[in-house]
Amino acid sequence: MTKRRLTRRQRQVRRNRIILACAAAALLIIIIVIISVSMKGCSKSKNADKNGKSTTAKVEESTQTKENESTSEEVSSTDTNTDTSSAIMSGEVSSHASSNSSEFAPPVVPSGNTVSKGTTSKGFQIQEINGATYIDGVLIANKTYALPQDFIPTNPDQPVNADRSSTCLDKTLMSAWNTMLKDATAKGLNIYIASGYRSYNYQVNVYNRYVKSDGASVADTYSSRPGNSEHQTGLCFDLNTIEDSFQYTNEGKWVNDNCYKYGFCIRFPKGKDSATGYQYESWHLRYVGVDLATKLYNNGDWLSLEEYFGITSEYPN
Repeated sequence: MTKRRLTRRQRQVRRNRIILACAAAALLIIIIVIISVSMKGCSKSKNADKNGKSTTAKVEESTQTKENESTSEEVSSTDTNTDTSSAIMSGEVSSHASSNSSEFAPPVVPSGNTVSKGTTSKGFQIQEINGATYIDGVLIANKTYALPQDFIPTNPDQPVNADRSSTCLDKTLMSAWNTMLKDATAKGLNIYIASGYRSYNYQVNVYNRYVKSDGASVADTYSSRPGNSEHQTGLCFDLNTIEDSFQYTNEGKWVNDNCYKYGFCIRFPKGKDSATGYQYESWHLRYVGVDLATKLYNNGDWLSLEEYFGITSEYPN
């Protein structure tokens, strides 16, 4: 079959159509390029504006932070120059703010009629001051060394005006307690003084009640006879609850591991019944000052005062 040849006019129309199609395609491409370039330009403008704002905000934030830090340092400096001992007394100075052991110094040894009583088996000096026994300057109240019936705390934070009180404890003890309480509270722990000072007369009732309940021989393993109770010194207290379960609580564990940092010791450590004459009491803390407390802590293996000084704790009969 022979292909029909186009006329000149038909060929011209065909060329015109091709040219128009190419022109339209070129125009479309140009329009797309223009739109694309325009959009990129807007995007860069927005990003630049955003980055500018971000940089400004960061500069402002940094400036504000530096101003706050400067203010904080000025306040800290001012606080440091304030009467530090007053701050400690009110419990405003954390133990983490200073590691100086003088914050938790030993209790004040009273003046008065002093009689030398020789030395302990470990060479520590024994003195009797106004009828009470002090070993190396530490007041001792146990089964061997009794307190006078009329003994009251010699340096109370509040005047002794009751037979039982949690406020007329020794002044240095209360200073250390306020700091320890603040630090424990900051860790979400709830510790409180359940029983503090007890007079001789109050202990008469406490001891007799236990004797009536369990008999004298059993009562002597966990309760002191009147005059032999450390509570009469005003230098100790019972925390939270007098139950063995306290040692397993978060509070009990923290106290056991940290109380020495504030000058307190576990007065009747676990497994030391033969030395102290009493059962283990995880809740009973005695204030002795941070230096002695650290020695008694003994890297976690608590020593009793009896072991450290080389003394006994035994009733004469």
